[in-house]
Amino acid sequence: MSLDDPRAAAARTIRAVSAGESLERALDAYRDHSERALIFELSYGVLRHWFSLSEWLDSQLRKPLRKKDLDVYCLILVGRYQLQNSSIANYAAVNLTVEAARHLDKSWACGLVNSVLRTPKKSVQPSIEARFEAPSWLIQSIQRHYPESAEKILQANNTRAPMTLRVNRNRQTAESLAHVLRNHGIATVPGNLANSLSLATPQAANTIPGYNEGWFTVQDEASQRVIEVLAPQPSARVLDACAAPGIKALQLLEAHRDIDLTAVDIDATRSPFGENESLRLGRPLKLHAADATQQDWWNGVLFDSILIDAPCTGTGTLRRKPDIKVHRTPEDVVLLQSGQRHLLCNLWRMLASGGTLLYSTCSILPDENDSVIQHFLGQTADAVTEPISANWGHATRFGRQSLPEEGGADGFFYSRITKL
Repeated sequence: MSLDDPRAAAARTIRAVSAGESLERALDAYRDHSERALIFELSYGVLRHWFSLSEWLDSQLRKPLRKKDLDVYCLILVGRYQLQNSSIANYAAVNLTVEAARHLDKSWACGLVNSVLRTPKKSVQPSIEARFEAPSWLIQSIQRHYPESAEKILQANNTRAPMTLRVNRNRQTAESLAHVLRNHGIATVPGNLANSLSLATPQAANTIPGYNEGWFTVQDEASQRVIEVLAPQPSARVLDACAAPGIKALQLLEAHRDIDLTAVDIDATRSPFGENESLRLGRPLKLHAADATQQDWWNGVLFDSILIDAPCTGTGTLRRKPDIKVHRTPEDVVLLQSGQRHLLCNLWRMLASGGTLLYSTCSILPDENDSVIQHFLGQTADAVTEPISANWGHATRFGRQSLPEEGGADGFFYSRITKL
């Protein structure tokens, strides 16, 4: 059968994610699909509400579906999501989902899909996971660390993140780009940063006027603030140590044209995107494949500024990456924390006296943030943190933390460390 049906495509995508693949990669096969928007909406929507939808479906099934029929399970979730969260008529949502079973080569499941979706939803007390659409370990961690704002954070995580543009200051201003977009019928919302702008209604980046001309990059404001906090001096030698896909490295080059930038990342497969972006944006960038926990790639010349945007759980970006809620475990936090410590200790040796290292993550978990910095400072006599004065987020013991907000920026941590 055809694989082009959007509901079948969404079911296949969700199945791949539930088996461990990232949502971004699972959607690659459908980026040129004629109904791309619907496939993306269904895939993101189901994963955003994974815990409540799967809890509902498990209560409806007399016995679990076989592992080889996980795509049918995911298709029923797609149907239920439509019934709860779309404007399509209920009968149409059910009929189209039933038909999608044939596109999965699962005609035998049409009756099951129809029956389950037409069964009235029972009124039952949802579990805490279903209520907050997150795994219990993460809910408990957020409640423990943010007792006064936990519910607000958990609710914000299930909303849609704004689509924010970083305006290429060498080619446009936020005001001039907003004017261009307004003339094309695209409404925008002014950003909180000088070069940021959000779309009132998200759309594919390459369909926005000025994309081919390199007038902007899609980048959340919390991510954009990293370069503002790092603030390298003119002509400084700068290292972006976990650079792929290159968005912050290119932002550095846009904002500081005279710096000597080295950008490395352990994942060589992510380099082409950044290098293609450098052509579009007009700032030359070479991403080198290298492991920042090692020194075999370093020429021995010290850097004045180092950026470590460390690999992390991504718990500040759940609105954009709902698959994180399905994939992450408490064991991941421990493993990532170890890697974060190794990055800091190794790269500190490459920083010149008087230089600045900025450690950042897109996590809201203190185990990956303040705890990592505290451990580092306890082992490093010539390191001292600097307070970050800002009108966003809140101060922590060793840095500054922003939290995800409905309609606002992502959750991000920043710690600025000076070498004595």
